[in-house]
Parts: sequence; structure tokens; C-alpha cells
Amino acid sequence: MAGPLGAWEACYELDIEDIDLQHHFFFNLINRLARELLQTDNVQHRGALINELNAYAKFHFISEENMMRKSAYPHFLHHQELHVELIEQLSTRGSMLLLPDVQGAVESIITFLGEWFLQHTREVDRQFARYLLEAPIEDSRW
Repeated sequence: MAGPLGAWEACYELDIEDIDLQHHFFFNLINRLARELLQTDNVQHRGALINELNAYAKFHFISEENMMRKSAYPHFLHHQELHVELIEQLSTRGSMLLLPDVQGAVESIITFLGEWFLQHTREVDRQFARYLLEAPIEDSRW
């Protein structure tokens, strides 16, 4: 069953194996979170879903940022700021799930996550991937 992001498409891949694997998992996690948020009235479960996404986002961002540091990516600080902004937005929007109009909050967070993921992956992460694929790096795993 697909979520708000639909099915994974090859155009989301950046040709960086570690990032692509993490993005695919992130994509599936957003879809699952969206489905489960719409299906549950349990506040604790909603909070746990947001915590799971938050924890995975932090892991993924640290991993990506380590690659940026290693490759001396010139736009590292800006990219890192975008990661911090997502974590802050996720925290703010996650707290909205405790408000009376939960349906509106659920729809808002689902829309936000879908739009953020697609825009960030296709544009911002793709810039980094181009740099990484063109940069002379000792580690041939990239």
C-alpha cells in the first residue's frame, strides 16, 4: 500500500549507494507514518511515530553530513542548516498532534513531509551528489 509519496521512483536515486539506501528507507518510513497517523486515535502512538521519524532523520542527516565533511563539500553549512530546520519543523508539527483538530494536524504534517522529502532529495541532495561524484576522493565507495 503506497502512502502520500506514492511508489519509489528511480528518479529519486542519486547514484550514491549509502544515500540512496537511506533515502529509500526514509521514503518508506514517511509513507508508513502517514498511513498510521491517519489510522490511529492514540496520542502515544502518534508521538512514537514522530519520534521514530525524528530519530531516523537525525541518523540520516549525520551520515550525509559526514560524507560532506569528508569530501569538503563547499555548501556543507547551508545543507546542514536545512537539516536542522527539518528537525525543528518536525518537532513543532509533531506537537500539533496534541491539539483538538488532530485531523488538520495530521494532514499538515503528512503534506509537509512529502513536499520536504521530494524537494530536498531532488534538488538539494542532488547538488551534493553531483559534487561527490565529480570530486576526487580517496574512498571509492561513493
